[in-house]
Amino acid sequence: MIEGAVLKKLIVHKDERGQLFEIMRSDDELFEKFGQCYITVCAPGWVKGWHFHRLQTDFFCVLRGKSKIVLCDKRKKSKTYNQVEEYILTAEEPSVLRIPKGVIHGFETFGDEPSWIMNMPTKLYNRKKPDEFRFPLNTDEVPYEPWKSKKGW
Repeated sequence: MIEGAVLKKLIVHKDERGQLFEIMRSDDELFEKFGQCYITVCAPGWVKGWHFHRLQTDFFCVLRGKSKIVLCDKRKKSKTYNQVEEYILTAEEPSVLRIPKGVIHGFETFGDEPSWIMNMPTKLYNRKKPDEFRFPLNTDEVPYEPWKSKKGW
């Protein structure tokens, strides 16, 4: 596993009324700091990625649909430098994926419906000076090929 990345399966409480699951609590061992919370929707057949953050840690949770999330560790001092990992996150089996700062990541929707990914980064988005560094899908920075779609950034 990429150093600092964590996949935490969530406990789902179901009954005849529906279900409930806690995504993050301030007393959770994964919790670092709250910056903001937002949802990104990725259409079927599209990839959103490659990018990384120098200052923030991301926490992804798929709320609807199914997504493949790919990480590539480009932190030169990391024990897992240049390692690539794939994670499949679904709304049916909810989990939270911790993506450490400095780790390049991207995601792709599977199936016929959009995927809704909630992110709870540790920093507020700064519109004037974004902490986001992007790469094209076919970059040599990431040794990864198997995106099903060629549409995306």
